[in-house]
Amino acid sequence: MHIMKAISVNAILLISIVAITLVGCKKEEKVDATKPLEQSFATATPEVKQSIQAVNANLKSGNVMEAAKQLDPVLNTPNLTEQQKQAVALTLKQVNDAIAANPALDSKEMYELRKKMFFKVYGQGH
Repeated sequence: MHIMKAISVNAILLISIVAITLVGCKKEEKVDATKPLEQSFATATPEVKQSIQAVNANLKSGNVMEAAKQLDPVLNTPNLTEQQKQAVALTLKQVNDAIAANPALDSKEMYELRKKMFFKVYGQGH
């Protein structure tokens, strides 16, 4: 009886270790907002499209501060579509992830730019 108890405890311990390892190994995918931005603003004015191209170039090169600055005038566009808001939300997520990985990127200016993105997507009430 004592041996079976030891075996079942070891089996439970082994199953727990395997489960924790599998959960711990789950990689979080990096967000890439460039394609959704490009697609959602495909029919926008030439000026907005140019801004989106600059945003995407900066996101791809990892310059999230400049990407946020380039996106700022686009956020003044009235009546963004739901698809455009979702693309801006992904951009905000990508910027937030970059800041989480490198807190030195955060600044008062970056905070203001992120806040503007948030309010454009989710509204002032949140």
